[in-house]
Amino acid sequence: MRPSNLIYSVDEKPPALVCLVNAAQQLTIITPFLVYPILVMRAVGADQQATASFVALSFLAVGIGTLLQAWPSRWTGSGFLISSSPAAAFVPIDIVAIKAGGPPLLTGMTFFAGLAEIGFAQIVRRFRPFFPAEISGLCILLIGIYVGVLAIKSAFGLDDASHATATPRELAIGGATLALMVGLNLWAKGAARMLCAIIGVICGYVAAVLLGAFDPAAMKVLTSAAIFALPHWTPALPHFSLDLVVPFAAAALICTLRGMGDVATAQKINDRDWIRPDMTSIRKGIVADGAATVVAGLLGVLGCNTQSSANGMANATGVASRHVAFWLGLMLIVFAFFPVVPAALVAMPRAVVGASFLFTASFIMISGLQIITSRLLDARRTFIIGIALTLSLGHEIFPALYASAPTALAPFVSSGLVIGLIIALALNAVFRIGMRNKARIDIVPGPGAHDAVRAFLEQQGAKWGARRDVIERAIFGAAQAEESIAEHCNVQGPIALEAAFDEFNLDIRLSWQGDELAIPDKRPSDEEIRETEQGLLLLAGFLIQRNADRVRSLRRGDRAVLEFHFQH
Repeated sequence: MRPSNLIYSVDEKPPALVCLVNAAQQLTIITPFLVYPILVMRAVGADQQATASFVALSFLAVGIGTLLQAWPSRWTGSGFLISSSPAAAFVPIDIVAIKAGGPPLLTGMTFFAGLAEIGFAQIVRRFRPFFPAEISGLCILLIGIYVGVLAIKSAFGLDDASHATATPRELAIGGATLALMVGLNLWAKGAARMLCAIIGVICGYVAAVLLGAFDPAAMKVLTSAAIFALPHWTPALPHFSLDLVVPFAAAALICTLRGMGDVATAQKINDRDWIRPDMTSIRKGIVADGAATVVAGLLGVLGCNTQSSANGMANATGVASRHVAFWLGLMLIVFAFFPVVPAALVAMPRAVVGASFLFTASFIMISGLQIITSRLLDARRTFIIGIALTLSLGHEIFPALYASAPTALAPFVSSGLVIGLIIALALNAVFRIGMRNKARIDIVPGPGAHDAVRAFLEQQGAKWGARRDVIERAIFGAAQAEESIAEHCNVQGPIALEAAFDEFNLDIRLSWQGDELAIPDKRPSDEEIRETEQGLLLLAGFLIQRNADRVRSLRRGDRAVLEFHFQH
């Protein structure tokens, strides 16, 4: 069901103007990641013309990747508004590949990485128990933190190669841009709220130009860029290297993990009643991401990955329609033939970029926290989330520590996001050893029975990471059933309470020696309730069954059994 904060959900088709403007908003948050192709080309000593062509071809790759992601089919495409962008995970190993074997080796190894990610997508469903909802929430939270760190670095000039920190003028422009975005989102209505991000970016861009806070080097690049030019593409016969198989496979795994988190975020944004990740949608989304990297390999540019900020922007503006992604993908492809457009986007003032990222990061982080806290967390899951989150944040606080890691581990410690996800998945796999999905307790009817039922189910729910609302329903049903059984069923001895959980279903079973508890299909009449003891028993059974998705009463040998089933 569509959340109330969305103006256009994934399946709705906004007017053409709304699609166009929101596609432009999405484009602004892709822009900073276009620095990755530039970094690669500068690192290998490429000239300006080669760099410009590399960026233009990157526009083509991410445009095709965005279309593949938004177009749902039987085999590929999550069907959500999730843009594609050049992936940071490929930057260091792409530099190595180009230096070692030039464009042919880059083409071959990037093509291999795309196929590897498509392969990972086919086995992701089998590993669903190792990717529970709280880890999905952690993944989304880490993505939000990652985007937030990029925002701080950009706003304060900490990512500038010249080490020129932001001036007071730039900080003022960034603060005003962020204030305008937030103000329009909170207090404006209609188009102003829906377009809050693009309005803020345009105003910040103009302010930077008028106040002299625009980078002169960026202005020079912008003014010298051609209006129209065909991207220069030289097909290269793919080459491969065994030495680079592990690093490129690791980068593909990193992109897979991030894609899982991004698609899960998009699912939650578009579904008010979201419970757990839909692995079919995630699998197809990862396939689309891998296919985009295959395309990038054929074009001879960096591999692609889903863009987390796209979800934050969709959540902030209330426009999550996949039709915006179609406009965005086509826009990127068209702009590849107009070099002046990529130049203008790449030259966006860093203060404005920082404001845009901080704006979207807020929504992503809160979404992740909501998913984590929707589950009961025992000590095992607390350690998973706490340790993974701490080590992930440590990457940003002590980067030199992780930079000294052995070369073989470098792809796995390339970012805090990757570290957090790998640690969480590894700990979850280890901590599952010896974990039982079934538990039993004997309840002695009497004054303390209700507290015993609650304590038992709360403890097991926390161990299993069950949803709070489902456990509360189970506690209510089991406690009411115990009370009715003790009062009406001539119980001899304790009542056995068993619980079983498998992430999708919670089953509660009560068994006792005594009379069976009747479960009628309809409420007994008022006359039956007033005049017969059987009427009270039927009323108790009728009320109990309304709390669960399915209730069944039966007899096994000399014991009566009452079974509750809850969909999880």
